[in-house]
Amino acid sequence: MAILTSASVENGTNASSTSVPWLYDLTVDDTTFVMTSSFIIFTMQTGFGLLESGCVSLKNEVNIMMKNVVDVVFGGLTYWAFGFGLSFGRSHMSLPFIGIGDFLVDPGTGDHMGPVFAAFLFQLSFATTATTIVSGAMAERCNFKAYCLFSMLNTVVYCIPAGWVWGEHGFLYKLGVVDIAGSGPVHLVGGTSALVATAMLGPRLGRYDNGLDPMPLGSPTNALMGLFMLWWGWLAFNSGSTFGISGHKWKYSARAAVVTMNSSFGGGFVGLVHSYFLRKGTFDIMDLINGVLGSLVSVTAGCYLYRPWEAVVVGAIGGAIACLMMPLWDRMRIDDPVGATSVHGCAGLWGVLAVGIFALDPKLLNTTRGRSGVLHGGGWYLLSVQALAALCYITWSATVTFIILWIVNKIIPLRMKAHDELLGADLTEHLIRHQGVGVSRVLSALINQQSNEHQIVSLQNITVVGRNTGHEEYLEKLVASLQGRSTGRSRGLEQHAGRQVGLLSRIRPAPAPATRAAPPGADSSGAWLTLPPAQSCQPPSAEPQRATSARARRRMLGGAGAGLLPSSRRHSSIVH
Repeated sequence: MAILTSASVENGTNASSTSVPWLYDLTVDDTTFVMTSSFIIFTMQTGFGLLESGCVSLKNEVNIMMKNVVDVVFGGLTYWAFGFGLSFGRSHMSLPFIGIGDFLVDPGTGDHMGPVFAAFLFQLSFATTATTIVSGAMAERCNFKAYCLFSMLNTVVYCIPAGWVWGEHGFLYKLGVVDIAGSGPVHLVGGTSALVATAMLGPRLGRYDNGLDPMPLGSPTNALMGLFMLWWGWLAFNSGSTFGISGHKWKYSARAAVVTMNSSFGGGFVGLVHSYFLRKGTFDIMDLINGVLGSLVSVTAGCYLYRPWEAVVVGAIGGAIACLMMPLWDRMRIDDPVGATSVHGCAGLWGVLAVGIFALDPKLLNTTRGRSGVLHGGGWYLLSVQALAALCYITWSATVTFIILWIVNKIIPLRMKAHDELLGADLTEHLIRHQGVGVSRVLSALINQQSNEHQIVSLQNITVVGRNTGHEEYLEKLVASLQGRSTGRSRGLEQHAGRQVGLLSRIRPAPAPATRAAPPGADSSGAWLTLPPAQSCQPPSAEPQRATSARARRRMLGGAGAGLLPSSRRHSSIVH
């Protein structure tokens, strides 16, 4: 894909040789284009996070998002420190297998500072993507601390194969292997690592106890939103791999965008058809998602080497592979929660091989060095070296991932404890307790285990996410205060009514005369009742009762909630 040139970059008082592919020998416009593409590719982390969190149970959705953040933080740090140098270092110690030099990337302020930083940023976005692919396969049962350590070391798994095919020292580059945007070093490597990781971790508890249970999708909507974010990012992933728009590059950048979209059309169509016939007339969202993503992975290696109709074919085959492989892995009890092994591993393998079949020499760019695929009369050489590259990617990533995970497991256990897995990583790793996901039931079941009693009791005291305990406690005190004042007021009214009844019981009315009607306010004998004005025996009207009740309520609320309710004067001014 890349032809490397040497650039002498002044760093302080010393000059150092900096590795820059010829496509990174950028103009100002090229640099802007590459950096913009890098920024868009970085948003794919959001897509991966939404997709993966949507595919796991609710009690682990925060944990999977945290892992994606860790991929950028730790993976980015190690790639800056040594990953870029292992891929593109150009010291005299570099070998066909590994690059040496240009560690701790820091070019001077000469003319090449911009292109070098742009090259690093673009490759950094690829490196973090390769690590994120693995995180989904390890979801819901991987120890977060162990994953942090793995994320730092996993840079080695990606950066060395990237140097084989994109660095001038790389033996695959010298053989003429073609991979424009990373079906091999990004997706096939990441998918193979995902397969090894999920096999070493084992399936989630109870995953296959009842046969092939459906995936515990926590948020299908988030999964679909993640697909759209990845779709958007993939356009920059492939179009940006022309590394500029100067000369003839802009033409192939536009072609890469169209080819990418056409491929996704084919994969999405196959996903829907597969779901319709397999699910007896219904449409499963994971079949659609995996069909689209499988097609995008497949077209990445030759994204501007295919004609639009060829892109549809390549994408359709990639989508079919992704959809068909997921149930096959499940039958083998390979528990991959997000299908990373099928989408990135299997479809990535097809993407590497598809270049040897469908690639057409672009002529205006030296991408294939004059070679074409089998269908365009290019012979079998390109397909042969592509197959060799795929074998190298799989062997390397499987071996190194196994070694790294074995070492990590010796330091920090990879697998979560059984009770931690049942409770969910959000609660046990991040102290975030969801409501309605069965956590209370698990806590009740585990409280009798003496070995875990202290931890379980402490977890029981964690507040459910979304609740403001300070507000709740304040409101409880406010309600209690209002109830106390209301009780006191009721007692006063009862005492007043008792006095009224006692006073009326002492009055002895006389027989009323037959010829004289009693005037208002007099008893039946015509004698006026000598009651105090405040103690009139006539029942009060409804309006005074409501007014009194309203005034009583205002007095009670004014005393109990003085910190919350406005004064009558302030209330009046607000109303008027």
